[in-house]
Amino acid sequence: MLNDVIESYGGEKVDPLDVYKDIFRIGEGFIQKEYEEKGSFKANPIAYYKNENEDHGHFRIMFEDKFEEIYRNELVNADFCVMNGITYFGAKYTSDRASKMCAMIFDIDGVTDKSLNNFFYAAFNKEFDYYPLPNYVALSGHGIHLYYVFEEPVPLFPNLKLQLKEFKYSLTEKMWNKNTSVDEKVQKQGINQPFRILGGKCKKNAPLDKVEVYRVNQHPVNIEYLNRFVPTKIEIDEKKLFKESKLTLDQAKEKYPEWYENKVVKGERNYWTVKRDLYDWWIQQIKKEENGASYGHRYFCIMTLVIYGIKCGLSKDEIKQDAIDLIPFLNGLNEKEPFTEEDIKSALECYDERYNTFPLKDIEKLTNIRIERNKRNGRKQNQHLKIARFTRDLNYDDPNGWINKEGAPTKQLIVQKWKSEHPNGKKIDCEKETGLSRHTVIKWWNNQ
Repeated sequence: MLNDVIESYGGEKVDPLDVYKDIFRIGEGFIQKEYEEKGSFKANPIAYYKNENEDHGHFRIMFEDKFEEIYRNELVNADFCVMNGITYFGAKYTSDRASKMCAMIFDIDGVTDKSLNNFFYAAFNKEFDYYPLPNYVALSGHGIHLYYVFEEPVPLFPNLKLQLKEFKYSLTEKMWNKNTSVDEKVQKQGINQPFRILGGKCKKNAPLDKVEVYRVNQHPVNIEYLNRFVPTKIEIDEKKLFKESKLTLDQAKEKYPEWYENKVVKGERNYWTVKRDLYDWWIQQIKKEENGASYGHRYFCIMTLVIYGIKCGLSKDEIKQDAIDLIPFLNGLNEKEPFTEEDIKSALECYDERYNTFPLKDIEKLTNIRIERNKRNGRKQNQHLKIARFTRDLNYDDPNGWINKEGAPTKQLIVQKWKSEHPNGKKIDCEKETGLSRHTVIKWWNNQ
């Protein structure tokens, strides 16, 4: 029996409600109470349940002061009930409303006594150190759920959500293999995926009536620990995680009145758009044989298409259709693992203006596509901008228009301009300030 395997490694069966109290820090004021005053930017876990005799299900906000009451009176007795380890703003667990990840949860199906023993042996053996050791293991009826509780909840800013999604995919592939499951097909799930509630009803015909949960590790995890089990390019730099402000809304209003007026009162967001060329270029980039889309990165290539579509001011429907048109090409990268419209639907969750400023480095990391930057020839930004302004001034020196109407100013004119402004200047100074090579400066120094 699976529970015997867990107990042989020191696992202890615990009250499911205690697990949720641990994950969401019930009693510490971490999540919002039902009638708590607004302004503290607190969020809450969201549960969803449905009974067989009902036409529709119910979303329940799990307030701190009502958590146990809702759990015992509504959730555990429902025919179907799910929840995850994330807090949300609002009343539904959608990706755009996600606030903090308190626990990362994995689902592994097809688990046997032998495969579960294989997992624990590799997770507990510090010299082997092959799998991350979970805090809790839930027996869901046909598989197991692994709960990794963070010592500090991870703030889910847009760029981090997407990195965590690939991070979780990579960890799933690591933990779900021929040694840990008899199911060969790995089912990768995003960070927003809910799971059958602990202590709630299992599926019909399952070996268990209720989901049981065992504590196997009392030490909470962090990103640094989980990084050990993914490839270097997938690792998340914990030092670069955004640090949240501890100010209340009233304190922020007093300290940053202009921000408060624009963002809170007026609801203004200043995002810039670019020409459609960027979006069309990315479609062609995906299709390239070299430095194009690759299996394992298809989802993130479409995700980037959505982000670039937002940058170019395109509609969600247009982006969706362009993504669907790419399915045959993406399937050609691995016919055994088809790319589907469901994958596109998931990627379209990024259709949010907040992704407008998604970092280029993160796009490269997620898509595994190298993107050429505008070259500064090795110069630092300040020096590069100084040269650019100098060039701009030179171009506008002629009152009738551009000095060089065919394009950028010639190198001869750049040297000429610099000498006229620095009559006692030296060649070496001209070279440094204009960015021209020494050979070029010498060539045009006396050729006026």
